[in-house]
Amino acid sequence: MSEPLVVVEENHGLAAHFGATKPVSASSPEQIHSAMNRFVHGAVWVARAGPIVKWLAAMDSLSMTPHRLLLIGSPKAPERAFLRAVFESVFVPDDEMKVLAFDELFEVLGSEHRANLFVGGAVAPAAKSVVLIRGNLTALAVPFSWFVARPNGPKPDFSDFAIIDSGQTIKLGDYEAAADAVLYEFDGEFRKQERKRRISMDKSFGGALRRLRLQRGLSRDDFPGLSAKTIARIERGDVKEPHGDTLTAIAERLGVKPDEIASF
Repeated sequence: MSEPLVVVEENHGLAAHFGATKPVSASSPEQIHSAMNRFVHGAVWVARAGPIVKWLAAMDSLSMTPHRLLLIGSPKAPERAFLRAVFESVFVPDDEMKVLAFDELFEVLGSEHRANLFVGGAVAPAAKSVVLIRGNLTALAVPFSWFVARPNGPKPDFSDFAIIDSGQTIKLGDYEAAADAVLYEFDGEFRKQERKRRISMDKSFGGALRRLRLQRGLSRDDFPGLSAKTIARIERGDVKEPHGDTLTAIAERLGVKPDEIASF
């Protein structure tokens, strides 16, 4: 179960981007205080810099909380320091910390599976690591050495970093790595849950598609007319079994008949 999502704003413009997710909206010091006390184990917060600094400053007392904040805007250093005294972590998109485009960012933050997707990150050359920010606003450091190129495949270019595919892919130049592959390697809890999921869906269409795709040496981007996101949703079991043109396109790319995929 994902943490609660709280949006701090003056005019409800941000909350509208989350659609059916319907985050908790806080638009006063009283509502911020209420949300902090209501979600005692922490929540994911999204806020514009001006309103949240102003309303927190109006509260009678402040202390460190288990909440995590994604800040939209460009606060000055003292304001950042103030927010970091209240929130467990504060992430600010800037030239060093790159994040998804806003439409994809809101899609990931509104997802039940936000912790299994990435919203942004940064390259730390001195530490020889890529720092990845998950949708639940926790950070993960992945060493450069983990990003190994396939035979005859592109090498990772750490000077050209981006998160794409609605948080599902880390892009380093022409090199790409799947979010679930990173998490499987570096998050023991994710690995445990993923093993259970793979066992439970072993006979599913999505499981068969993933096995056959890997046997063919194909990435999720290698299906003309279909997005990597669509293939990922099928493999995860979000789509039980595709039909029509989607099934035909998948089968043609894999070089099998549509009714043969499930047998793999």
